[in-house]
Amino acid sequence: MLFLAGLLGALAAAPSAHAVHVIFGGIKPVVTTRLDPIVNPGQLSSHLHTVAGGNGFKNTYSYDALTSESTCSTVVLQEDKSNYWTPSVYHQDPKNGSFTLMPASFNVYYLIRGEDTGDKIVPPPKGLVMLAGNPNRRTYNANNKEDQAVSFVCLDYSGAHNGDPEWAERPDFFKHNCPNGMRAQVFFPQCWDGKNLDSPDHKSHMAYPIQNYNGGKCPSTHPVHIISIFYEMFVSVDQFEYHGPGTWTLSNGDTTGLGFHGDFAMGWTDISLLDALINDCPNAAGNVADCPAMAKRMNPDAASACRFKGAVVDEPIGDKFPLAQLPGCNPLWTGTGAKPTCTGAIPTPALVDTQVPLLAGWSKIGCIAEGKNGRALTGAQLVDAQGMTINKCASFCASKGFPYAGVEWSQECYCGNALSNGATQNTVAADQCSNVCPGNQYDTCGGPQRLTLIHNPNPGQTPPQAPSSSVPPKPSTSSVPPKPSSSAPASPSAPAPQPTSSVPPKPSTSSVPPKPSTSSVPPKPSSSSIPPKPSSSSVPPRPSPSSSSPPAHTLIPTPSPSASSTPVATSSAAPLPSPTAPVVNGWIADGCLKDDSSRVLTGLSTASNTMTVGLCQSLCDAKGFQYSGLEYGSECYCGNFLSGGRKDAAAGACDMKCVDGQLCGGNWALNLFRKPNAPATPVVSPTTPSGWTAGECAQDGGHRALTGYSFTSDSLTVATCISTCDKKGFSIAGVEWGRECYCGNSFVNGLGQAIDAAKCNMRTTSGDPAGGSMALSIFRKTGSNTKRAPKAKHFGRNAHAHQI
Repeated sequence: MLFLAGLLGALAAAPSAHAVHVIFGGIKPVVTTRLDPIVNPGQLSSHLHTVAGGNGFKNTYSYDALTSESTCSTVVLQEDKSNYWTPSVYHQDPKNGSFTLMPASFNVYYLIRGEDTGDKIVPPPKGLVMLAGNPNRRTYNANNKEDQAVSFVCLDYSGAHNGDPEWAERPDFFKHNCPNGMRAQVFFPQCWDGKNLDSPDHKSHMAYPIQNYNGGKCPSTHPVHIISIFYEMFVSVDQFEYHGPGTWTLSNGDTTGLGFHGDFAMGWTDISLLDALINDCPNAAGNVADCPAMAKRMNPDAASACRFKGAVVDEPIGDKFPLAQLPGCNPLWTGTGAKPTCTGAIPTPALVDTQVPLLAGWSKIGCIAEGKNGRALTGAQLVDAQGMTINKCASFCASKGFPYAGVEWSQECYCGNALSNGATQNTVAADQCSNVCPGNQYDTCGGPQRLTLIHNPNPGQTPPQAPSSSVPPKPSTSSVPPKPSSSAPASPSAPAPQPTSSVPPKPSTSSVPPKPSTSSVPPKPSSSSIPPKPSSSSVPPRPSPSSSSPPAHTLIPTPSPSASSTPVATSSAAPLPSPTAPVVNGWIADGCLKDDSSRVLTGLSTASNTMTVGLCQSLCDAKGFQYSGLEYGSECYCGNFLSGGRKDAAAGACDMKCVDGQLCGGNWALNLFRKPNAPATPVVSPTTPSGWTAGECAQDGGHRALTGYSFTSDSLTVATCISTCDKKGFSIAGVEWGRECYCGNSFVNGLGQAIDAAKCNMRTTSGDPAGGSMALSIFRKTGSNTKRAPKAKHFGRNAHAHQI
């Protein structure tokens, strides 16, 4: 209760205001290893860390090195090459005491707080590093801001434990399991001394504001007020059995959670994006798309495809099989006493490169598209859902005498003497090959309908295959036999069944096989995830879903002699007319349309007090949309079809102007623009059954966003999918991959986030919108109360509100 009392005191101490902020959600780790360039530069760290952000992370840090050596980032904005890391979290098996690394991902928040005190908010300086929390903390001081800044939240989307103090946010581990996972969170100090980019304790050059840990005015000793950084580490504790205190442990051996902490190393390459958030995005309330400057740069494909390229500590970490003891010298640490010491010799493993060179004679061509009329490589094929690597595929194809080898969808290897069926060596964007190799997590094995292609002009000379991974799980005194116990699954992030035959599975008409995911499923930000801004009044909580999803319908892949494991959906387009209206900046004005709460354009949206027609068109253009529209003088919408069809507004309805004086829609009226190659009469969304409305394009994943019921059909229509879901009592229907239907009452497994409409680029055989690869075309029952509510008419009016 001391923690709750301290939090309430902080809430009452400061003025009320809504914080401008963005959330970079569902960030996968870039690497998990025992390195810490801040605390242990040039050495091994004392304990394991889970790291997100730039792939240039290593055992030393400098801004120039991190930003120049990072070729990508797991953050959706590739300009953020910063690194964010925390101690990893393990599950201890109650039967044999072994440890299994639990899957984790991050949400990173950037918040504008303290501007109401007169402080000028600025981005963090280049080269800044800082630490929040204390790995050696054994007690909680309710009056200490550093203690207040670290906490845990037990996620239960059912709402069954609302108001129960045993389930309230707390400074240490819970005494029970969490049905939807646990959130470990840390708020960094925001006040810099203006001189030192680091300090001996990695904290003294920073300070928390005078009033509260998460807001207020900076002290005179630390006068520079940087943008607030807060992040959440989502830990999948729900995938493991809970057996009382000691079930969970931090990688430093702490079984209480009091020693949780976070590190930050500055790596933004374009500071103007943070300047834009601070100065030009007053309506940003969580969604990155609410800040136009950032929305233009969002690249989730690059984040998904990002692979670590550096060196890691050569030791097992418990992600493949349980460990007898934690990496390093970290015996279990319970209670409030001093940390126990180790007995015997402590191993000092070396660093090892994660990148395995291609077998001799082979060279990489890159990521290419599959054939237009069939497979690009038709000579031989191999499927290995557990150990596929680029070199394994190369070795297999060489043994058959083929000079071309390609890996697709993580596990499928294809060979050939030449490219067939219209395929060419012309490469596509590298991030279209984003699937991780199951035999080497640091390499990429193609993607959906995309091949990582390699070539060897003399395949018969290829030597035997090299090891499949740069860090093989070799015998160690710190490991136990790789057979996991029932309470410590060896691969908790991928529980779905995998095909083991040499022929890829084909979906049956009654079940949908789980597609391999490139990473563990990213959890969505919880409605209570934003740290409370000090306020004299609380924010009303977001309504909970009307009901929880019923048990998931079992999805079992059915082997088939088909050569393809990835059904191909076809699409047809209306003929493209010659533009008759003048083309301005690459866009054609196409009238004023009626809008409503369902939205005419549902692909992407944002708003700004400095919105212009050109800015909106630029945003939609950058995301590949064919239609753009402006409304209410400040709101921008994008899409590839008109939801519900075209409904022209009355003359004069588009009467509001943007800041540059151009007409920008009106009250429920949209000024529409289209690209010259877009049809003058756009493809419209299908006519949905009475009582249902078309929604957004939503993120799916291997664990599925909708788990109530599912089926597939080569003749699927949107109406059939909706009718089925409706009859079974579900309020949300989703169509994916041209032929798959999913039902549910709410989104689960941290999925269901609205994504670019361009991701839903497939159609059913009848021409209905039908999602895409890991993308759902969503339809909702009118009046249903789902976890993700429709967007409010005006941005910034409690949009993306978070519960305190």
